[in-house]
Amino acid sequence: MLLQRPLRAKGILLLRESGMDEPPIDAETRDRLAELAQLERAMGKAGMLALRPLMIATGRDIWQLTLLGR
Repeated sequence: MLLQRPLRAKGILLLRESGMDEPPIDAETRDRLAELAQLERAMGKAGMLALRPLMIATGRDIWQLTLLGR
């Protein structure tokens, strides 16, 4: 998923710039995003804060997840 996310986000941006509709997210990507969201909910805010020093997420990573989650 780490490699797919930037490629998919870039593809969506290119399609938007050319005025085309973006294709729907495939089932595998949707399932992975749903699993990630479920894990975050299960860990809660305290768990996410505890893991934050170990996670190397940049603003770009968060933006890509937001873009794909639409």
